[in-house]
Amino acid sequence: MSKNKNRRLEAVRSILNEDKVHTQVELKEKLKECGMRISQSTLSRDLKELGYIRAPIGDGSYRIIKVEGGEERLDLLFRLGLVELSYVNNIIVIKTKTGNAQAVCTAIDRARIEGLVGTLAGDDTIFALTTNKNVAARIVGELKKYIT
Repeated sequence: MSKNKNRRLEAVRSILNEDKVHTQVELKEKLKECGMRISQSTLSRDLKELGYIRAPIGDGSYRIIKVEGGEERLDLLFRLGLVELSYVNNIIVIKTKTGNAQAVCTAIDRARIEGLVGTLAGDDTIFALTTNKNVAARIVGELKKYIT
């Protein structure tokens, strides 16, 4: 990894640890204030590499949060985003609040749930493929506790 990338990643981490940042545009401006010009696509890749996503915070707005290794953040994201869960055989259908499927899907992927093969998200719906019907039932049961 280059010195510039290391410096940039550290700046992103620092800004997100110190400030509540709501959008990538806002983060890009804060990086610019630190003397770093960065493209939107590079910023998106950096956030993904660092384990950050844009997640709903409950009042209709969003915030960039770290989901990797943060059980309480996963809990918050699931509680704010999940609406309905069902399954047919080994496929789980997860309904989220509008616009939240990508963030919830990323959180589910990062949670590394045993028996979950893969996920696919739209705007408010996630399809999750599991190894079998029993695994699907178990995962739905585990995630239902987050629906408020």
